[in-house]
Amino acid sequence: MDRRKYEPIETTITRLKRSLYKLDMANNQKENISIDPSNESSAPRASFESCALDSTIPGTSLSTNGTNSNDPRQKNTATTPDCYSISFLSSSFECFDQKSSLLEVAQNASFLSLNDTLLQIFNNVSRICDVFLSSRAMVGCPLTVQIQSDGSLNYDDVVIDWWDDRGQLLHRGPVYIPPEFMAYRVVKAIVTHNRLPWNFMESDFCRVFDAPINRWQYERIMLFNTSPVGNATSPLQSDSMDLRVMSFNILSPTYVATDEAIQRFFPYCPHEWLDSSYRNPLILREIFLLRPHILCLQECATSAYRNYIEPVLGQQYYSWLTIKNTTSDEGCCIFIKKDIFDVVDVQSLMFKEQILRPEYSDLLNRIGAPNWLNYDEKTYFSKFHTVFQLGCFVNRSNEKSNYLFLANSHLYFHPSGKHIRLLQTYVLLYELERFKKRCGDKFGFDIETESVTIICGDFNSFSSEGAYHLVVNGWIPYHHEDFEYGLRYSHERFIPSAQNKQYLDSRMNGTPYSFGEQSERLEVPNYQGYHDAYSGHELPFTNFVKTFSGTLDYIFHSNNIKVKRCLPGITTRDAQEYEGLPSKLYPSDHISIAADF
Repeated sequence: MDRRKYEPIETTITRLKRSLYKLDMANNQKENISIDPSNESSAPRASFESCALDSTIPGTSLSTNGTNSNDPRQKNTATTPDCYSISFLSSSFECFDQKSSLLEVAQNASFLSLNDTLLQIFNNVSRICDVFLSSRAMVGCPLTVQIQSDGSLNYDDVVIDWWDDRGQLLHRGPVYIPPEFMAYRVVKAIVTHNRLPWNFMESDFCRVFDAPINRWQYERIMLFNTSPVGNATSPLQSDSMDLRVMSFNILSPTYVATDEAIQRFFPYCPHEWLDSSYRNPLILREIFLLRPHILCLQECATSAYRNYIEPVLGQQYYSWLTIKNTTSDEGCCIFIKKDIFDVVDVQSLMFKEQILRPEYSDLLNRIGAPNWLNYDEKTYFSKFHTVFQLGCFVNRSNEKSNYLFLANSHLYFHPSGKHIRLLQTYVLLYELERFKKRCGDKFGFDIETESVTIICGDFNSFSSEGAYHLVVNGWIPYHHEDFEYGLRYSHERFIPSAQNKQYLDSRMNGTPYSFGEQSERLEVPNYQGYHDAYSGHELPFTNFVKTFSGTLDYIFHSNNIKVKRCLPGITTRDAQEYEGLPSKLYPSDHISIAADF
């Protein structure tokens, strides 16, 4: 029933009575029931499931649930519309004035009284419009369902049942992990609205494929989980519980979307294994096997986040995604366990915007930026889309209730862009320390004694380069050789080849820069001090493609906590089983890294 939003509620009620009367009459005729005006016991049932009040108010609807067993549809048939008793009630069971507008009543009514039966009203209830499975179903890999609705709807509003083609209920819940016996069988999901039981939709059946068995994946995770746990001497760490941090560059589908892109970077990998519907389940399998409390992703596409990763992890994790730009439609994403942490504050920053702030102008002059090739102070940094995710959380599972600061980023990738990565690292640390100080002052805690800090990301830098040195030392000479790359760097497209592989190898195997005693230092203000979580257990590589391999991904931590154990890497032989990564066995060109604190 569509009505104008500002009409008096008495007019709406009159029309509602007429509609119910007509419905009664229609049902009566269908059931071939003869109505005797003198015998009210022969009444047919009036249907009153829900009513749309106003087509001029987008999404405005009233959905009603009975609050007692006295069903108005079982009442005796009214002989006239006026025989229906209808009123709208507030939460305190007071009737609305008959002159009140429909809009006011629709926004504030809590109950509808119909022939002495009380029906609860839910305003603007979103309805399920369609459902479909979000990715290829694979044995041992999390599977979830996408729900399309006419408004805001989440998994708390629905019940999701998983069925096979034999009519057998397999699982109830938003995430289903097909066991081995489901290989090559089919599965579907039926989604039912909690408040509107008549509103349910089912997906098409989906065949469950056998997932590739990745020996080294299981071996390294098993070794990680069973290796001895180091002693945590820090008062900020729990003796009884480990805090697991995972960082993973999951390879955005943007960079494998065309034949040209595939030929440039992954010519050895068949299209089938690069497809998101194949890789997404394997990405989630890796995450589920490691079960991190904190997860930092790089190259996370909007589509992967919204349609697959967040629906699977959203029940257990807080999360937020920061996109670099609309062209690539990928960025950094943080997931953090809800049962351990509460969110205190979060901030997302763009490097290309921060570097133009006045506090960085002197720095740019000191490092010689005006002399860089094609340098223009207004436009030079506009093409570097690196984002910084900063978060402050309180650990409520720890009796000490200490705070956690978390940073996540993905630095510029070009091999000749060392000067950009070094500058990006400085801005990241500068903004992180400023963020920490602001949170400490605002929420009243001491950063040194009541908080810990963890920095995750794909730094696209070797440990011999300036970016790494800056993180673990807090300073760098103004004349560091990495800044000199700006003198010859131009923003050309990078194409991997055997020729520039020699350059990459020399870059990786180069000796660390030697710092003179009297070097003028670029220092990070309020620097707390950080360690590489893999220090002493360095990995031979975290990125492995046919033309390049090296360690580019890191987890850094503040000096007031200790690492208990680290996730091992893999061998070159394992990575080369299908020439390089990604492959049939693994969904990204980067392996995940993780550490327990």
